[in-house]
Amino acid sequence: MMIQSHSFHAHAVDEIGMPNLAYELFYQQGMSCYRWGLPRPYVLQALRAVCERYSQRFGSVAFWQLRAFAYGLRGLDDSGHRQRACPAKYRWPLPPDAAWQTVVCLYPDGQCDLDFVHPVSRRFWSEDNGFLELPSYDPLQLGGWWFEEMGFEVMRMQPAMSVRVAEAPNPHLKPVR
Repeated sequence: MMIQSHSFHAHAVDEIGMPNLAYELFYQQGMSCYRWGLPRPYVLQALRAVCERYSQRFGSVAFWQLRAFAYGLRGLDDSGHRQRACPAKYRWPLPPDAAWQTVVCLYPDGQCDLDFVHPVSRRFWSEDNGFLELPSYDPLQLGGWWFEEMGFEVMRMQPAMSVRVAEAPNPHLKPVR
């Protein structure tokens, strides 16, 4: 059986044979990264998110939990490899440079859009280029809950929201002569 071939799998169940939720939390986070084909920057973001959630509730993260995440990231379970959930040709968009931050716009109906935002200019990538494509628009698969678990910044959109352009009271940039 594959589950007994690695020593960190000894933590997969507790002393009475029930699933260890500390193991499952990290394993499932890694598996979700694998199934949706997340690129390295988003995988690291997802790992930071699960570590932060765990350490806030239970304390420090053990090395075997990181190994459980890595095992899930390989897509392995006791029956072999799991299938990917996203299309084979799909590639997650990454910010064009370090100044842009990834943000997910969550609408009241549960739909999500992926976008980049520039914190200094306060502009969205979609203003000039359109929204970025997601592998699925099904809120039951990739809803706001999933993006929050993976550590994405989620911006909840409200129908009554309005945006206006105004002068910033303290500009971040100054002219150079």
